[in-house]
Amino acid sequence: MAEDNEAFAPETGGKGLALPGLLIGFLAGLAVYGITEFWIDGHDDRPLAITALFFIGTLAASYLLLAEKGAFFKAGAGALAIAALLAPPDWFIASVAASDPQNLTDFPTFFWFFVSRALCAYLLVTLVKAAQETGVPPAYGNVFFHGVTMPLIAGGAKLFALLALLLLFAWALLLKQLDVSFFNKLFQEPWFILPFLGAIGGLSIAMMRGLQSLLGALRYVLLLLARILMIITAVFTVTLLIVFAVKGVGVVFDRPYPSAWMMGLALLGMLIFNGVYQNGEGGPPPLWLRIPTLITLIGFPVYALLAFYAFSLRVEDYGLTPPRIAGLAVNALVAAYSIVCLAGLTTEANWRGKKWMPLVGPLNTAMAALWVAVLILLATPLANPWAISARSQYNLLASEQIAAEDFDFGYLRFRLGKYGDAALDKLLALDNHPEAAAIRDGVSRAREANSYWHYENPNVAPAPEISGHEQGEADTPETLPFNPPDADTGPDDPDAGAPGE
Repeated sequence: MAEDNEAFAPETGGKGLALPGLLIGFLAGLAVYGITEFWIDGHDDRPLAITALFFIGTLAASYLLLAEKGAFFKAGAGALAIAALLAPPDWFIASVAASDPQNLTDFPTFFWFFVSRALCAYLLVTLVKAAQETGVPPAYGNVFFHGVTMPLIAGGAKLFALLALLLLFAWALLLKQLDVSFFNKLFQEPWFILPFLGAIGGLSIAMMRGLQSLLGALRYVLLLLARILMIITAVFTVTLLIVFAVKGVGVVFDRPYPSAWMMGLALLGMLIFNGVYQNGEGGPPPLWLRIPTLITLIGFPVYALLAFYAFSLRVEDYGLTPPRIAGLAVNALVAAYSIVCLAGLTTEANWRGKKWMPLVGPLNTAMAALWVAVLILLATPLANPWAISARSQYNLLASEQIAAEDFDFGYLRFRLGKYGDAALDKLLALDNHPEAAAIRDGVSRAREANSYWHYENPNVAPAPEISGHEQGEADTPETLPFNPPDADTGPDDPDAGAPGE
C-alpha cells in the first residue's frame, strides 16, 4: 500500500522556488522587523499589530508551501485566503487578552496562538493545496499526500534554518576571538537578524520541497511505522476491552485524568489508522494487517466516548473554564471521528470489495474541515471562552449545584476579567438564593483581595506598598552616594583619618 501511495503522489517538486523563497522570506522578515520595532510596543492598537504580524508570517509560509512553477497567482490567492481566515480570531484573542491582562487567564491566548492556530494553518494549507490540484471538494488521495508531506517540509525547513543560525553565530564568535567584533554586534541587531531569518526560512522551505527523494523516503518510513504500531495497538485494545468487560469501565474513572488518557489513546489510534489506510485508492491490506485495523476501529469509539463522558462529568460538577471548554471541544471532535470508524466497519461487510473502506476517505476530508471550523469558532465572540466560563460559573452557583463556601469567587474576579466581574454583580443580585448572605461575603472577599494569591491565602498579610518616591531614589544606582558618610572604606582610603582619630 505504501507503494500505491507513492505512485499516486502528485507532483510537488517546488522547482524554481529558491529565489522566490529567499526574496519572500526576506521581505516577510523585514516587515516583521518594522512591526516589532515601530508599531507593536507602546501603541493602543497593539492587537492590530499582532494580527498583522501573524498575517504576514502566515501569508509568506502558505505561499511558499502552495506555490508551483507556472501557478504563482493561484498560490497567492490561496495563501491570502488562509491568512485572511485566521486574522479575525488573531485580532479577537489579542484584543480580549490586552483588555485586562492582570485579571484574565492566558489559557485561551496560549491555546489559540500556540496550538489551534498552527493546526488550523496546517489543515488549511493541506486542503487548499489538494483543492487547487483536483478541485472542490478535494480528492482524498491528494489530501492525504499533502497531509503527510507538509509536516516533513516544515520540520526540515526549521532544521535547516536552525543550522544556518548556529553557523552564523559560530562564525561571529570565531571572529570575535580574533578581535573582530563587528559581526558579533551586527548579528544581534534586529534589523539584520529578522530579515536574515526570514530569508533563510523561505529558502529552507524551497530547498525541502525540492528534496523529493528524501521526502518520499521519510513518508515510507512513517507509513511503515504505522503498520507496525497498528499490530501493537490492536493487542492493547483487546487487552483493555477485556479489562473493561471484567472490571467495568469504572476502573478508568478511579485513575487521575481519565479523560486525558482515553483521548490520548483515541488520537493515537486515529493517526495510526490513517497511516495504514493511506490514500484510500488501494485494495484491502493483507489479513495480518486488516484484522488488527478492524480491532482498533472497534476500540476507538469506546476510548472516544469514555473520554467525552469523563470530561462531561467534571464540567457538570465544577462548571466550565477556558481549559475545560478547549478540552470539551477536542473531546467532541475526537468522539465525532467515531462516525468515520463506524463507516469503515460498515463497508467491511463487502469483504471482497476492490477498494478498502471507500467511505473513510471523503469523511476524513470532512473531518479536517470540521476541526478547522471548531477551532476557529473557539477564538471568536460566538464562543468567547472567558464569557462562556463566567456564565457557566454563575449558573453553577445560582442553580445551587455547589455550596457558596465551595465556590471560587476569586476565579471570577482574577481569571475572567470583565466577564467575571459582571457575573459577580449578578451573584450579588440573587436576593432569593438560600445562601445569599454567604454569596455576598464571597463576592466581597474576592473584590477586597488585591490578587488571586491573596484571595486564596487571606490569612497572609500582603506586603506593604512602597511609594515611588520612597523606592525610586534609594534603588537606582545613579542616586546612590559614592562614599556614604558611615561607610567603612578601609585603611587604604586616602581621605580616611589615621587609626584612632
